[in-house]
Amino acid sequence: MKKLMAAVSLVLVVTSCEKIPRTAQEQYRKGIEAAVEGDWGKSSFLLKKALEGELPPKEQEIAKITLADAYFNDGDYEDAALNYEEFLELYPASPKAKDALFRLGVCYLNLTKGPEWDVTFAKRAYRNFKEFVKKYPNDPRVEKAKEYMKIAKKILAEHEVYIAGTYDMLRKFTASIHRYKDIEKKYSDVESPDRLQYLIGRAYYYTPIQSKEEIDRLKRKLSKEKERLHSKDPEEKKVAENRIALIESDIKKWKEIAKENRKKGKEILSQVAQKYPNSPYGRKAREILKGIKHLEVEPVINPIKHSIWWKIKETL
Repeated sequence: MKKLMAAVSLVLVVTSCEKIPRTAQEQYRKGIEAAVEGDWGKSSFLLKKALEGELPPKEQEIAKITLADAYFNDGDYEDAALNYEEFLELYPASPKAKDALFRLGVCYLNLTKGPEWDVTFAKRAYRNFKEFVKKYPNDPRVEKAKEYMKIAKKILAEHEVYIAGTYDMLRKFTASIHRYKDIEKKYSDVESPDRLQYLIGRAYYYTPIQSKEEIDRLKRKLSKEKERLHSKDPEEKKVAENRIALIESDIKKWKEIAKENRKKGKEILSQVAQKYPNSPYGRKAREILKGIKHLEVEPVINPIKHSIWWKIKETL
């Protein structure tokens, strides 16, 4: 609705002040002039119309990249991204391809809200900047691209922390252990080691809570299966016996997991406490070992300035 109103307003402005050029050639010329003057709305309106008509190949290329830049400079990152994508597909060998690739990554990053939302655009941003660094190692924007890669990677890492935290909240600590370990393997360059080690150690330490819940659930199933042992049907009785054996095996397994993980959790938390004595995670590790519970969900860190309205402003 917002875009529609903006488009209607733009049409009214253009038509009230001057006639819209009829030919694609004239629309192209006026659109380029508007871009030079920084009138991004007028430029995008005219260039879009020009591209719907007949233009020579070179002018089509210039119109396409200028249209994308006009959307970009106007803060319309969604339309800018679509046009940069089309430009790179149509003109991969263009001298402007590197500018389009860099700005496309910036668009994706601006379209990313943060770790607690969908991170598709963060993934695209990371891939784009990685490709930019590889293709154009001598470009002056390489360091900036690396910085933006790091932001995108941090968002992806924190998204995993968010999912692992959900498992913690549900007391599914064995699942969160796998998530935190995966973060440690993939994102150690953007995550602090004291935080990760603490979260891994805490999940191990509190696994007995999950074990108790699982064992209680299994015992309820066991009770039901034992009732079936009184059945006069030999087949049903046999099935019950097999299920009882499996359930008892699972109960034993959860008891072992609880014991082993508590021991491992103590070891990891002790290391965190000793290695990072001044860290808040070192302090919490010491408190857990003293019997103070810390089951609060770890808050995620949003590198997008803690605001979904923050935008990266880039000029070429």
